[in-house]
Formats: sequence, C-alpha cells, structure tokens
Amino acid sequence: MGDSSGLNRGPTFLGVSWFLTLFSGAFLALRLYCKLGRGLRLWWDDWISVAGWIMILANASLTTALVQELHLGTHSSVLSIDDPVELTLTLNSRASVTQTAIVWTKTAFAVTLLRLTEGPTKAFVWFIIISTNIAMAVGAMAIWIQCTPLAKGWDRTLDGTCWGAETVIIIWIAIGAYSAAMDFVLAALPWTFLRKLHMAKREKIGIGVAMSMGILAGIVGIIKCIELPILETGDGFISIGLYMWDMTEETTTLIASSIPTLRVLITSERRHLWGASKLQDVTPTTVTLKMSGNKNTSASRTWLWKTESDEQEMVGSSQKSEGHAV
Repeated sequence: MGDSSGLNRGPTFLGVSWFLTLFSGAFLALRLYCKLGRGLRLWWDDWISVAGWIMILANASLTTALVQELHLGTHSSVLSIDDPVELTLTLNSRASVTQTAIVWTKTAFAVTLLRLTEGPTKAFVWFIIISTNIAMAVGAMAIWIQCTPLAKGWDRTLDGTCWGAETVIIIWIAIGAYSAAMDFVLAALPWTFLRKLHMAKREKIGIGVAMSMGILAGIVGIIKCIELPILETGDGFISIGLYMWDMTEETTTLIASSIPTLRVLITSERRHLWGASKLQDVTPTTVTLKMSGNKNTSASRTWLWKTESDEQEMVGSSQKSEGHAV
C-alpha cells in the first residue's frame, strides 16, 4: 500500500475488527449450542471462552472509538489531535484488553486439555496456564507502569521519567514469543495421547487435527512479534497492520479452541442427514489409553467422543484399577 499522507487505513481496520469479532462470536455461539441445545452443562473452558470473547468485543469497541473519534489510521504528520491524552489512554486500554483476550482464549483450550490429561502432562498444562497468564499480566501492565509518575505514561506534558519506547516493545516481543511457543506446545499435546489410543486411524487424525488448530494462532503470534517494532514510529497509519494482527491472534485462538466441539456437532448432523449405516466409522467411540504403572496397578483413561443428543461432548475421565483397564 502506498505511503501517501491522504490515505486512511482506519475504516479498513474497523471493518476487519468487527468481522473477526462477529466471526469468532459465531463459532462460540455454535460451541455453546452444541452443549446447551442438547441439555449439557457448560464447563470452565466454555465460560472462559465467553469471557475471552467479551474481551474481543471490548477490543472492537475501543477500536471503533479510536477510528471514528480519534482518527486512528492516518499518518501522525497530518493528524491534528485535539486530545492526545484521550488517544493515548484509549490505545493503552486497547493494548491491555488485547493481552487479556489472547491469554483467556488460550487458557480456555488449555483447560479443555486438563480434562484429557493426567500425571506429569496435566501438571505441565497447569504450568502453561499459570505462566502464560502471569506473562500476559506483565504485558498488560507494562504500558501503565512505564513512567514515574504513572500519569506521565499517558500525559507527556507532566514532569517525570519513563522507560525508553523500545523497553515496552522488547517486553511485548518476549511475552508474545513465549505465548506463540505455548500455542505450538498446546497444539502438539493431544497427539501425545492420541497415538496411544485404540481407535481407527481416521478418527485419530480427525480429532488430532481438530485439537491442533491452535498452531494457526502461534503462527499469527510470530508474525505479530516481527511487526511489533513498528510501534516505535508512533505513526497510526503504519501501526494499523500490527493492530490487525493482534486482533487476528485473539480471534483465531478462540476459533481454534471451539473447533473440537464443533466437530462433534458436524458429526452428529452428518449422522442425521446420511443415516447411521453410512457413518459407522464415526459412531460413539470408547477407547482406552493404558498408562504405565507398577506390576499390579495401571491407570487408564477413557475417551468418550459421543454424538447422541444427550451425550454430545468429549469427556476425559480417569480411573485406577487393579490389574485391568476400564
């Protein structure tokens, strides 16, 4: 895109933001329908996803104010800012909301994995949840605590001192890189126990791919880290590309975390449309994963991917038994 001073990327950014917000909201609505429409209760991962989407909605609302009222998207050299304090406060608020949306949507999928893992793997998932939330909290706060007094962070006319602009950017790059790495780890974890399950290879691949879509969020996160240094320009026109990427990251994470549940809905609808006789390979499946233990005791995990109206969810349950699996 050209670099003419007359260009305004704000309307495009606003349109993309609301499209991604509504698109991810549709995935979340279908996810909830999969459960509520069949009399199933919502679990923690569902509620965290709802909270994450509320943050995405807040992000889109702040974007609307930035574009329509504060003219974000035009070159700073030609932009007459009536209230720079309001602009900075709104940008800072959006940055914090973005960090929150990203980590909450990521946490939702990690909480889903807690139901399907045990032992060291489950402890590792807890480590990912806690560490990413702490890291993102630091990222969300960094922009507010960079100056002494704090108010100088959004009102540069005040006396005081601040970190260099590159300091906050370096913090965000480090946190973003860690977040992206955890996306790849979370996407890989399902394969560690799927390969041990006694089930059709086609079903393994289908479930594994559905649970590994978070890799897309990791790719977007890497791109965002690469783009972050452009914030040093302080130019609203140039920075729009970065803002689009962070909006894409949070919505992609939410969509990816909803796909496993939607796979169950699609399977169920296929059964109704095509008939059970044509879909014998996707009938309710019970598979057992035997975990290593001592000579007399073994732990087993039963994975239930059920498609009947009152059982449409994926449930992980663990049992210990003497000398046999569930």
